[in-house]
Amino acid sequence: MGLFDRAGLPSADFRSLTTAVGHRVRVLAWAQGADGPVVGLAGQLAIQESDGWRFVPWHEIASGGWDSDSGQLRWRLTDGSDGEVLLRDPGSLPDLFRERVDASIVVQERFELNRGRAAMIVARRPLDDEHAGLLWTVTRHGGSFDTAQIDQADAELVRLRAEYDIA
Repeated sequence: MGLFDRAGLPSADFRSLTTAVGHRVRVLAWAQGADGPVVGLAGQLAIQESDGWRFVPWHEIASGGWDSDSGQLRWRLTDGSDGEVLLRDPGSLPDLFRERVDASIVVQERFELNRGRAAMIVARRPLDDEHAGLLWTVTRHGGSFDTAQIDQADAELVRLRAEYDIA
């Protein structure tokens, strides 16, 4: 186990993380959280909690960022749920957070629908599996959608998938 793989993460935490992941990991950045380290890996954010490690894949984070006033790293997942973790001395973890989430986005396109509605289509890729396909989401903005608007958003999704998905 090399020091460079750990990025300064204490060896006991590194061993615990490696065991939880199931294979050797490379730490890109880490900071101390409330219950233990918060670690940025190539494909996910790993958070040590009182009952073990929790993992948040970068490609599942729709938005988020660092709030230096509160010391919180916050995010919203593509399923709509929220998460946050308090960081002491965050170091480069907030920058890595932004870089990894951005790196997971392959396509991001907002388009206008009729009657003042809009939709955002985003394709993300898992950063730790080069063979994984793109994961597509459609987020609708501006209130409820009628059948014509849903059909329009679905047609745009089909068009973008045909353009970007490589089978």
